[in-house]
Amino acid sequence: MRKYLYILIVLAALCSCQKEAVQPKVYGRYVPERKDDFAWENEYAAFRMYGPALRPENPSNGVDLWLKASPELVVDSFYYREHVLGKPYHINYGKGLDCYKVGHTCGAGGLVVLANPTPPLPSREGETNEYQLYVGGPYDRWEILEQTDEELVFRLEYDSLQVGESVLQESITITARAGQLLNKAEVVLKGTYEGELLAGGGIYMHDTIDHVETDSLTGTIVYEEDALSDQTAAKMNYEYNGSTTQGRIRITVVTPGATVLATKDGNLVSVRPYQLGDTLTYWFGASWSEWKQ
Repeated sequence: MRKYLYILIVLAALCSCQKEAVQPKVYGRYVPERKDDFAWENEYAAFRMYGPALRPENPSNGVDLWLKASPELVVDSFYYREHVLGKPYHINYGKGLDCYKVGHTCGAGGLVVLANPTPPLPSREGETNEYQLYVGGPYDRWEILEQTDEELVFRLEYDSLQVGESVLQESITITARAGQLLNKAEVVLKGTYEGELLAGGGIYMHDTIDHVETDSLTGTIVYEEDALSDQTAAKMNYEYNGSTTQGRIRITVVTPGATVLATKDGNLVSVRPYQLGDTLTYWFGASWSEWKQ
């Protein structure tokens, strides 16, 4: 009798453990099968940054955005569907889609550097024509510093960020946490530059700039656009299911201490004065109107 009771207790314990098994809410990895992408996600959105194998296509150090329809992890399934099944992730099959085009821009929250060899610093919000905007190329090295079910911390290193006549080195450490809409970015730039630098997060705008919000007290910029602003994604979704809309995207960047919140060269930027060697911290993230709990 005791033997059977013991077996029942063990089975009950195993069932309890299975019920309490925690599903990961945050995930990320190096993606060698897709030209060295580094991709990550939490419940709300997925992102990726471009690696050295993509260099011939002139990518940037900007952030690409993948829209998610629910908290379900999708990074691996999106890549599998695209590269094994031949079903493009630019089409929404019900789980979300990749419709935000980055090209050689800062994308959805990437680092931007504004450089001016001859100050003064702009003192008001608005166009900053005297400053040249720079974004870099693909990363050279990656490292995962911490990965749990609730948090991912990774670092990307860039050897050659061209700023004017200078070549700087960029290190960016990104933290993604469960339940948080915004990723934390910690950037260190090294090298030499004769002049004044501004640095922070930026958003590349595909649609009208009428959908822009700024808050100078917090260094916050918010940009909203039609999810199918990119004509390639719009065409692919229409041909697949006759869809002419996939809702709207809102992208947010917060750079504490930002001096300039401005539009420049099609970018919305939140930047502050920066000294080489210092750590610049800012936050970035996005939401989709079609996301459902």
